[in-house]
Amino acid sequence: MGPLLSWMGALWLTQATPAPCWAHEDATPGWKRVELPEAGPQLAAPADVDQFRTGEPALVREANVGTYFGGQHVSTGRMAFRFEVQPGTTRLELDFLSSLRGAKVDAIAYAGARPLHLLDERRIPGAKLMLEWGSEEVRSVVVEVHYHLRERPVVESWWATRRVWPERDAALPSEFKVARSLYFFHPGGGRVLTLCQQPDLTPRTSRWPQLGLRLNTAALKPIL
Repeated sequence: MGPLLSWMGALWLTQATPAPCWAHEDATPGWKRVELPEAGPQLAAPADVDQFRTGEPALVREANVGTYFGGQHVSTGRMAFRFEVQPGTTRLELDFLSSLRGAKVDAIAYAGARPLHLLDERRIPGAKLMLEWGSEEVRSVVVEVHYHLRERPVVESWWATRRVWPERDAALPSEFKVARSLYFFHPGGGRVLTLCQQPDLTPRTSRWPQLGLRLNTAALKPIL
């Protein structure tokens, strides 16, 4: 009983100890930078905010990126859509112009010459398709839709998610590569963000900073 009580006490202490948090009071919209405090090496903004930290990878979800070769008829009632994706990409999401209405879909990702079969005649009821794979070596994806007796499918838009180390991306401006930093995009609207130590949160962003963007650096106010 003694070890059990000791274990339960340790669990209670773990649950009762809140993660250290800080207030970021600059509520203007745009990209912000804060230095990671000693007590918050995995400091993060709320999960709905675009963000990344230097020194570790982030997931970047971008719209209509890479190369799309359009749809081609490969046989009667079958259309093939081919995409080339950037290094590190592990997810591709497609929006079709209209519902596939239960059409069968095949999908293959290619890591060099090695095919990775993602879907095999999977019936898709709606207009959205999400494909995911484990290899970061994939460079192209081919999706085939068996649209027999249905409207010819048309890809309206697509999103690719890739794993990126900020320091290694040549397209990222140098001011977004400062060591021990959290960068996040404040949505504005007067919202005061609370930044907390969140080791289980993977930084994600749908916008990658470009040259010429204004960047504000501000101090943090501890929340007691």
